[in-house]
Amino acid sequence: YIKRGSLSSVKIQKRGGKGKAGIKTRDEDYVVQIFTANSHTPVLFFSTQGLVYKIKAWKIPQGTANSKGKTLFNLLPLKSHHSISSIMPLPENENEWKKLYVVFATSKGKVRKNSLEDFSNIQSTGKIAMKLDQDDRIIGVKICKDDQDILLSTQFGKCIRFKSKKLRLFKGRSSKGIKGIKLNDKDKVISISI
Repeated sequence: YIKRGSLSSVKIQKRGGKGKAGIKTRDEDYVVQIFTANSHTPVLFFSTQGLVYKIKAWKIPQGTANSKGKTLFNLLPLKSHHSISSIMPLPENENEWKKLYVVFATSKGKVRKNSLEDFSNIQSTGKIAMKLDQDDRIIGVKICKDDQDILLSTQFGKCIRFKSKKLRLFKGRSSKGIKGIKLNDKDKVISISI
């Protein structure tokens, strides 16, 4: 489920405040991502199956603090077994896009770095963002710069940190990427941080 609301509905509270409802969730559902953007910001949605979709922020339905939002299946042409692993608002200044990269991480430990410009022309119908092996899936996609580090974390508590510039730049969107971390049997990557 997804929704947008105005920033003015969120007020600063003092320390020890009890907070305020931001969204109503169903059983076993929880919030995974919150971001700020203006209504013209293009937002990229990356599916676990390796597809990417783009819509403008104003197309995300507006909701009140107590509403649960709309299901993503109403907004994007997702197949029933697909789900969204990452949502990424693009930076407002398009001149910055040349210096920015998109880093993909998969549950099997593969990583790939592309220029952000490779994802500027995407329709709402979707495009392939990354080729995946049969039993692999995208667990996270992040924007990074050359001077930043990438951290991959696994289900069994292992971590690896490496420089973004050590990861070579891939041209195009059709490759599977390279090994980012060597995994034990049954372990899998669960998060990527920049």
